[in-house]
Amino acid sequence: MYLSDVKIEGYRLFKGKQILHLRKGLNVLVGENGCGKSTVIDAIRMLLNEDEYVRNGISEEDFYSSVDKKERADNISVKGRFSDLSDDKKVEYITWLDKDYNAVLNIDIAKKQDRRNNYKKVIWGGEASNSTFDWEPLNDIQCVYLPALRDAEKKLKANRGSRLARLLINLSQKTLEEKRKVGELMDIERDVNDFNEALAKRPDIARANELINDSLEDALGAVFAQTTKIQFGDVTFERIVEALRLVFFPGKIPTEENVYRNLFENSLGYNNLIYLATILAEFEGLKENYSSPRILLIEELEAHLHPQIQIKVLRYLKDQAEKNDIQIIITTHSTTIASATPIENIISFNMTKNGIKITSLRNCIKNKQAKQFINRWMDTTRSTLLFSKGNILVEGLAEALLIPKLAEIYLGKLNSHNVPKSLEEAGISVINMNGIFFQYFMKLYDGYELIYPEQEDDESKEAYKERINLFRKKDKFEEDEYKKTDFLPILCVAITDSDPEEDAPQKKAAVEGKNPQLFLKKQVKNMTDNCRIYTNLKTFEYDLAMEKDNAKKMIEIILNELSTNGPVRDRLNGYLEAYQNNEKVEQSEIAFDILKQIDASYLGKGLFAQLLLEKINMTNDFIIPEYIKAAIRFVLGIIEENNGK
Repeated sequence: MYLSDVKIEGYRLFKGKQILHLRKGLNVLVGENGCGKSTVIDAIRMLLNEDEYVRNGISEEDFYSSVDKKERADNISVKGRFSDLSDDKKVEYITWLDKDYNAVLNIDIAKKQDRRNNYKKVIWGGEASNSTFDWEPLNDIQCVYLPALRDAEKKLKANRGSRLARLLINLSQKTLEEKRKVGELMDIERDVNDFNEALAKRPDIARANELINDSLEDALGAVFAQTTKIQFGDVTFERIVEALRLVFFPGKIPTEENVYRNLFENSLGYNNLIYLATILAEFEGLKENYSSPRILLIEELEAHLHPQIQIKVLRYLKDQAEKNDIQIIITTHSTTIASATPIENIISFNMTKNGIKITSLRNCIKNKQAKQFINRWMDTTRSTLLFSKGNILVEGLAEALLIPKLAEIYLGKLNSHNVPKSLEEAGISVINMNGIFFQYFMKLYDGYELIYPEQEDDESKEAYKERINLFRKKDKFEEDEYKKTDFLPILCVAITDSDPEEDAPQKKAAVEGKNPQLFLKKQVKNMTDNCRIYTNLKTFEYDLAMEKDNAKKMIEIILNELSTNGPVRDRLNGYLEAYQNNEKVEQSEIAFDILKQIDASYLGKGLFAQLLLEKINMTNDFIIPEYIKAAIRFVLGIIEENNGK
């Protein structure tokens, strides 16, 4: 049994109905600030009657209000659905069941206060709100919350209500109740009593106790005097465990007890981990008391943790969730955590013109190969892919280094107040694919999945494979050839090389490229509004060099890196001289020669891109190829379709 979806309406950021689809085990919520992740966490806390939320209650600010205050919600509604109930659970939650035998829990809060200034709250199970609510199933749900700004040291300190005391009391609850019924002491209570008796017999303690009581009697007299006793704390089980404290050792278990240290000497990150460990211990220790569901809510797991520990903790939580049947819901702004999480477990929150859109990535990609590829790639690159307002996918390091600067130059020349001055300002990420793998990533954004035809009875494996290959490369698909999928509501473009066989293609005589992914260019344009692919004449460096002013800068870099004198240096100097004298040149031949030198062993595309970036930064001037301009216009939403190339 697990919380499979939550429907929220009228609560904080959510005006209309928002539905969050969850899965068993680990769920990681990603997205920019202010897009509703914490709102969802608090809605779940409110629905499940989580301790801390109940104490804080509902305030007027919890009801939805538009920015201009013209639209306000008069009602908050949260509905949770629990799926995968066992037969025993169906009996236990019988008053909550819907027609599909899922357990449904509802809470409705009207914006009307009673005499104590509390808002009227109605809770019911199932679909009908007029039935008597059975609290026992709700109390059987164990929900623990770790806030974003958590003070782990404070929560673990020895005091009433500490996390450690709560753990110990809960673990001993059954034995404690049995002892209380027959008037017996817990073993630890008996031990403390014995200790107090021995303590009272110590001469220094006995003498101090005598002096205090004599002073009280002298001051108050026999009638009003009170009697005191020095002892070690309260002798009830609850007060004893509240006086206990956790200490730590920075390493494996030591041989000497006196090397343990106080928590205030520990780092914030490690104290957070100790705090988390006590909660997981409580889940494990109480699994006989609470069956499923057991839900752990963690905001910003990454707080105070360096990247390596973030990954280890995430994977540990995922393992614990699967092994011990715990549903864990995490919010994060960490690219490290998001990249290490399988996309099946990621839920993305995006702000759009029409409000917030919540997308479960598992509903975007159905293809197993694509899922596996993205998971491997994300885990290796720690990409910002899921945290941007738009993405430009590029083939290699050179494009990743230079395109942000080229965009800055281009956008600066548009002279529009409505256009950002850089990709960074617009929240756009340039992501290095290290290849032409963008077809996998575009499945997160394009919103369609192909329905491949079945192999015919008399069709050979080779013939079927060829037919499928031709099918997937179609420019456009009919309604029965694809199905719509969910998608991330942001724009995504790929900038890729055409790679024709011709050495030096010209602008007016572009030739067909050999890049095996070029078929997608027309397909995504016909099938989706969210994705586009932009290509060049040959390669990124070649197209940059097709402009004379660009070629001059590029030749100067090559000459500076060239360590020999000979025909290459003479030829490159000859190009510069021809430019200086305004001689007619074949720019495509020069661009091809520049490309060969960049690819040579003494230079390389990565180093050349860095040197070119330094040179462009000095002058802040460069001619941007049209295909790159088109990609920038599209991802910023300022493109006209007929401008694309």
